[in-house]
Amino acid sequence: MKQFRLLALLALLLVSCSESKEPRIVELNSEADVSGLKVAVQAGSIYDFEMSKRSDVTVARYNNAPDIVAAVISGQVDVFKDDENAMSPSDLRRHHLRLELRCEESFDVAYAFRKGDFATASQFDAFLDEIHNNGIYDEVYHRWYDTEYPDTVSLPQIAQFETGQPLRIVTHLIMAPLCFLKGDTWTGFEMELLKRFAASIKRPIEVSYLDPASGSAALQSGLADVWSGSIFITEERAQMVQFGKPYTQCHPAYFVYDGLADAANVGLWEGMKESFRKNLIEEDRWRFIVDGLWETIKISILSLLLGTLLAGIVCWMRMSRQRWLRVVASTYIDILRGVPLLVILMLMFYVVLAGSGLSATAVAVVSFALVFAAYVSEIFRTAIKSVGKGQTEAGVALGFTPFQTFIYIVLPQAASAVLPVYKGEAVSLFKNTSIVGYIAIQDLTKASDLIRSRTFDAFFPLIIISIIYFVLAWLLGKLLDQTVKTKES
Repeated sequence: MKQFRLLALLALLLVSCSESKEPRIVELNSEADVSGLKVAVQAGSIYDFEMSKRSDVTVARYNNAPDIVAAVISGQVDVFKDDENAMSPSDLRRHHLRLELRCEESFDVAYAFRKGDFATASQFDAFLDEIHNNGIYDEVYHRWYDTEYPDTVSLPQIAQFETGQPLRIVTHLIMAPLCFLKGDTWTGFEMELLKRFAASIKRPIEVSYLDPASGSAALQSGLADVWSGSIFITEERAQMVQFGKPYTQCHPAYFVYDGLADAANVGLWEGMKESFRKNLIEEDRWRFIVDGLWETIKISILSLLLGTLLAGIVCWMRMSRQRWLRVVASTYIDILRGVPLLVILMLMFYVVLAGSGLSATAVAVVSFALVFAAYVSEIFRTAIKSVGKGQTEAGVALGFTPFQTFIYIVLPQAASAVLPVYKGEAVSLFKNTSIVGYIAIQDLTKASDLIRSRTFDAFFPLIIISIIYFVLAWLLGKLLDQTVKTKES
């Protein structure tokens, strides 16, 4: 119970405390005024590359918009650069921000298709011409941009096809009015255009959320058909993807903390109740947590089972009398233990298993199992070697076969030695599943990102999943501890 009391105290402190640093009031008249400031950008975006060329600013890279907004209002950065329509007027006011400077330059914005996929790109170009001619484009544009509250706009009924080859869409944007989740429905200006396009070519759609850098990789590896998210057309990107016709233009802009907007002072308890309502109850956002929890548990259990089986095979190879088997096993262990888990996961998803037809969940299970086996096989080998040779010789002397000797004499003793260390690896595997969001899996951690993309709450969703991770890791540890005690008794 001490662990739970400590966790509750930590959660309370995180909710009640914020960064002591006050956000800086910044005024910009031109881009030259940005000199000397700390500028936040989304990692992998065009602004990341642009600002990196400037030696007079400090660039802070974040994976998503909620983290950027939290950094600005907490004073960690001075300003952030994004599209001029990245946030609606209501969201800007709600988070005490303002559009401080709109740049003169503008960029064509288009959807990106796989390089060489002229068929789909041409279909979209024809669709775009058609909706411009019949007035539907203007209707869609005004629906989302002629309101201060785009998150209250209802997406019109659009015929969706259930059968056929799906149009696989990846987006790195979850911001009203362009593309965002309302409940479990993708909506917004960009998403309405794509849904209308999919209906026009009679294809169902599948939408996944990825970071900007992964969107391009998903196209190139054939895991996606369309990359969405206010993609600017640049010469460098045009070498890697196939752009359709521009569907709008956009100006870059700098956003800053609005010192004139003061947040209402609320008590701790009232603030916690409001956070609970906003992050879990509103739009049934608790379902993201439930779905993400199930995905995390599923990946963890399957990886644990498959990894343990593979570990036994690798251990057998490592202890084989055949030299080539030992070399293969040793090489496998060295490689899998030497490369970071995230790199292995992305290599498996975007390169090795890209054309296999396996789902992202299956790829994650295989990746985690392979790495888990590399570590646990050595634990198994050490435990088996710790059982004296005399035990094996005694078993053979009693008339057991070598296999029976291993199963009935060596294995029980080795298991008692291996389970405490195995427990640590199992818990680590469970916690490491938090990175599967990099390959478009909506796990527990990604669920918190999706909630924060709508609420911009920097603390509550992270606290909720931290508690869930802690409880599940504690339960897993207790289960394995009980297994150890059973073996010992």
